[in-house]
Amino acid sequence: MNEIIYLDNAATTKPSEAALSAMMKSAEMFGNPSSLHGLGLAAEKLMRDARKIIGGMLGTNEKTVFFTSGGTEANNTAVFGAAQARKKLGTKLITTQIEHPSVLEAFRQMEKQGFNVVYLDVLPDGRIDLDALRKTADKETTLVSIMYVNNETGVIQPVAEVKEILRKQSPNAVFHSDCVQAFGKIDVKMNKIGADMITVSSHKIHGLKGTGALCINDIRKIRPLLYGGEQQNEIRPGTENVGGILAFAAAAEECGTDNSRLIGLRNLMKSQLMNIPDIKINGSDEYNSGSILNVSFTGIKAEILLHALEARGVYVSTGSACSSHKPQPSHVLTAMGLSKKEVEGAVRFSFDTLTTDSEVIKAAEITEAEVKAIRRFM
Repeated sequence: MNEIIYLDNAATTKPSEAALSAMMKSAEMFGNPSSLHGLGLAAEKLMRDARKIIGGMLGTNEKTVFFTSGGTEANNTAVFGAAQARKKLGTKLITTQIEHPSVLEAFRQMEKQGFNVVYLDVLPDGRIDLDALRKTADKETTLVSIMYVNNETGVIQPVAEVKEILRKQSPNAVFHSDCVQAFGKIDVKMNKIGADMITVSSHKIHGLKGTGALCINDIRKIRPLLYGGEQQNEIRPGTENVGGILAFAAAAEECGTDNSRLIGLRNLMKSQLMNIPDIKINGSDEYNSGSILNVSFTGIKAEILLHALEARGVYVSTGSACSSHKPQPSHVLTAMGLSKKEVEGAVRFSFDTLTTDSEVIKAAEITEAEVKAIRRFM
């Protein structure tokens, strides 16, 4: 079997030893956090400590952190909850054409319920068009959702500038930011980026799948998505996934906000791949988390290259893992203005601080060889 070179960290990451150890600790303290006996109280304390860790990393207190089953639930709660809670103030909602499907599909559902949804254009480098936001944001706008780091290109969005525009033009708007691809890679502070709500996820930072969080600076701005329990201030009722929550906090404690290592890995991969003719780097180099390099290999179907790389032990992606089973062109790259052939040939390499230089160089060599081999038959 070939040595595995895992470059699909934007899809999920390998659970860390700290996360696995924390999860096992929850098996010892197995009480229901809502129970009043000792085991329940012990579990509740562990969960409260975990909430403090996540809140601290986001520059807020633990009372703003509401654990969910993952990023998708958190995003849906933010969109549905804020739109419905503020419906009397206005029915205009704003998002972008490059959001994660869990945001885009939620907004499409809101359109069916009579809301006016504006999908902002993006520039060729993958950054949103702030002028378009200035033209459309008004006093009727009650919810704006714009991600911090794009999950297909790694491009960092100007979220602080977005908030400034909303302060001036849309005083009733709640600002939500999907920070799933930013958290644990770059500095994510609620006050710094100006978000009222932030979505984060555990399995993107070496925690376990099935746990995420929605941080809300004021619960009066939102309605719950679920009903039937008093847990978490009734914002997210239901017995909490203590093991997943503890693993989330343990993984988060090992994360940093210095992305220089990731930028170095991305630059290394980019420089190695430049030996291949007829390729295109997708997304801004200047405004990038460093965690993702999206490359179009002209004249090649990305799915064919993906499986060729897998056969040699290199694991990559053709786009968002949440929509990779649907044979549809990337909505992100399409919005950026790429041609059909460029979209069809796009591969996403995504890195982690544990990724080594030698792995990147080897993966680039294998990619070059496989691209040449495939092109001979295309």
